[in-house]
Amino acid sequence: MSRKQDRKKRRQRAHEEIRLKDHPEHTTKFYYDEQLVRGARVNRFMYVRYMSAFIFFLNLSWFVLILSVGSWGSVVPLFNALTAGIALVECMVGVARDYEELKYAGKLYLVSIAVTALVAVFTLVAGREMFFPFLTLPVYGAIFCLICIAAELLVLRRLKKMHDHTDKRYARYAKVSAEASNIS
Repeated sequence: MSRKQDRKKRRQRAHEEIRLKDHPEHTTKFYYDEQLVRGARVNRFMYVRYMSAFIFFLNLSWFVLILSVGSWGSVVPLFNALTAGIALVECMVGVARDYEELKYAGKLYLVSIAVTALVAVFTLVAGREMFFPFLTLPVYGAIFCLICIAAELLVLRRLKKMHDHTDKRYARYAKVSAEASNIS
């Protein structure tokens, strides 16, 4: 961070402290509760965000390995990495804009699961040359696809629970947001 940015941040903090200093205790409590609600919402989306990042980097590494060989099968890991990346961006935007659920992530993961399942079947039937030329046996490619599918199914399960408000973090989020709405 440059000195100019550091000075700007210090000035912003000082202005914020001056602004809050003139407010009653009620307003300070309101800002505190607002941060609690935001933290609870972020915790609800944490698993989806990290699993989406895991899926993204898993497919990205597969894409780089297959690209080094020069196979046309590199389209599939690129597609899967893009779908996971889009879902990851949607998750981050959803947290920042206070969305309760993600619209497109579930649909993207369903398509990605179908494509990965087709790749697993194709690898077992036709061989490893198209999608996994860097592996010794086609079974390893199918196992890799099953790991990708399992991770995507875990994300879909969490998204369903979040949609139905049955996830573990929802109780905390509902409690904190109810307390915050009673204050304001």
